Amino acid sequence: MQPGIVGKIGFNSASVGVCLNAIRARPISTDLLPIHLLLRTALECDSVDAAIAAIEKLGGAASSQHILIADSHGARGLELSPRGAVYLPQDEGNLIVHTNHFLENKLVDEPPWLSGSPFRLEKARSLCRGFAQEVGSARLGDVVDATLLRNLVFSNTENSPQAICCSSDPTGGGLGLSETLFNVVMTFENGKEPKGEVVFGRPGSGAETRVYNMPW
Repeated sequence: MQPGIVGKIGFNSASVGVCLNAIRARPISTDLLPIHLLLRTALECDSVDAAIAAIEKLGGAASSQHILIADSHGARGLELSPRGAVYLPQDEGNLIVHTNHFLENKLVDEPPWLSGSPFRLEKARSLCRGFAQEVGSARLGDVVDATLLRNLVFSNTENSPQAICCSSDPTGGGLGLSETLFNVVMTFENGKEPKGEVVFGRPGSGAETRVYNMPW
């Protein structure tokens, strides 16, 4: 985590949660708010719709980034840029999957960055959709939890080092020495207090920590 930031990944008492995917695209605008301030703004809202309205009122983001935002009623993928935003709805399986490239926002200049991003996107979609078909949509709410997601999706190392569970690349290619440092899963349900689980280290590596529960 960068020191001194006011928001990045988390949730509030109203069951509004945010995650951030970095995007490398041009342009940037010094007249608009940095993405971390917009994340903090979202965490001061009581719904996804209210958060989107607040971000629009503030004029959008200074750089091109993706925010995954959810509440107890659903989720949206916010592909933000200084030139405008695209809001991705849940698909037919009530799923939103995103990695480190824009899917629908064509308002920016986005040169190639991480060659593994499309693979991770399709792999995550495939894993989630395959599991949904296996258990049936009616049972998903009963069987999907943070433990299952860590075991099924977030520990996946296919296409390593640029896998869902990323490892460092000593050759300096791709992400270089960057790797997965922690995993966060948030759960929002109507009528229940929001909760989350954090594991430090790479899920499934055998070197990760125990599960830490939020609120702490």
